Amino acid sequence: MTEHPFRTAWRTRNLDGWIDALSADVVLHSPIISKPFRGQAAARELFGILFERFDEMEILSELSDDASHAFFWRAQVGRRSIEGSDLMRYDEQGKIAEITVMIRPLADIAVFASAIGPPLAGMQSPARGFLVSALTLPLRGLLTVADGVAARLLGLQR
Repeated sequence: MTEHPFRTAWRTRNLDGWIDALSADVVLHSPIISKPFRGQAAARELFGILFERFDEMEILSELSDDASHAFFWRAQVGRRSIEGSDLMRYDEQGKIAEITVMIRPLADIAVFASAIGPPLAGMQSPARGFLVSALTLPLRGLLTVADGVAARLLGLQR
């Protein structure tokens, strides 16, 4: 059995090989914004930054059928470990046509946003990168504090 292109891409950080596995009009659903990224050019920008910013990526589990494949993973982003999953759906030619990314817990979405958002927006202009950085910085702190407080209020942390 051959290795799935997602697994290969994260093991080798081979961006060209990964993009070749995607359909030309691939749709990528982000955990942080509602509007999807569309096309291989957008996927190249996004995964180029992900490959740079994720220090380690460990695939914990995977599930698949004829039409889709799901990967459950843990990644090191700076000093923080985040968990997520990528659900991929295939087109008629066997290319990856759609990717939906989910991340948990909520505080880790802010970590993801602050690691990926500024450099991605910065590709458009330095001002956009700075603005996204300014917006994600307080979000990361607020959601980290909210996570701890909510756990105490619910009696989950003693």
